[in-house]
Amino acid sequence: MRKLIIAVLVIVVLAVAADFGAAAAAEYTVAKQMRQQLHLASDPSVRINGFPFLTQAVAGHYTAIDVQASGVAADPLHDLDVAATLHDVDAPLTEVISGDLHSVRAARVDGQVRIKDTDLGRAIGIEDLRIQQPSDQEIKDLLPPGTPTSDSPRGTRAPIKMVATTDLAGPRTKVVAFGVIALTSGLVRITIRDVRVTGIGAVGLPRVVRQTLLSALSTDVKTGGLPFAVTPTRIWVETGSVVIEGTTNNVTLQQAGPGPR
Repeated sequence: MRKLIIAVLVIVVLAVAADFGAAAAAEYTVAKQMRQQLHLASDPSVRINGFPFLTQAVAGHYTAIDVQASGVAADPLHDLDVAATLHDVDAPLTEVISGDLHSVRAARVDGQVRIKDTDLGRAIGIEDLRIQQPSDQEIKDLLPPGTPTSDSPRGTRAPIKMVATTDLAGPRTKVVAFGVIALTSGLVRITIRDVRVTGIGAVGLPRVVRQTLLSALSTDVKTGGLPFAVTPTRIWVETGSVVIEGTTNNVTLQQAGPGPR
């Protein structure tokens, strides 16, 4: 009986090892395809969820596939972090084996793009831009009534705090700007409502200088679209980045790259 148990355990271990090996090979194939679609310098991270893998592979249907990539370009941005989860994926076994995944389709995709402050600063011409989440007190004192706070549900608008060194106000100095970032007609729109200059503050700042700063720091940025043709539905600010996410249905792998620019 002991030998039988050991034999069964060995068979189970070998079967599990084979399943993980097959999953790794499939993930490699998908990663290669995703690298091409996203125009990346290296393969993204791909994880096929669900166990056993071989049962899903034979059926040509996968519960969920996670994709993560860095350095994605969507002019004028060049260093986006992209994450997507593909749900209920139909992928014929012959295509997975051959690497030609042209007909792979997901019933639903949840996508997320992270815009780094350095990338955003480069796009709008502001050096050493740093992005932060304003405190609730700063939101209350400096931004319009109704601006979302830290305990508000995430939606299409969020408060933003921008810190940069600029010569727009004369000698190079530190500027702190407060405003609202919003999803508007396929754009990320930053509207600055208040600016503070080190050593001057809001009071005493010449009107023409104030208007120059408000105008220069308020901008529209085209992100190039979320991966997999996802429609942006939520935006928020974290230290060092702006995060956009959304969802869409019935998407092919050919739609993995950024949308129309």
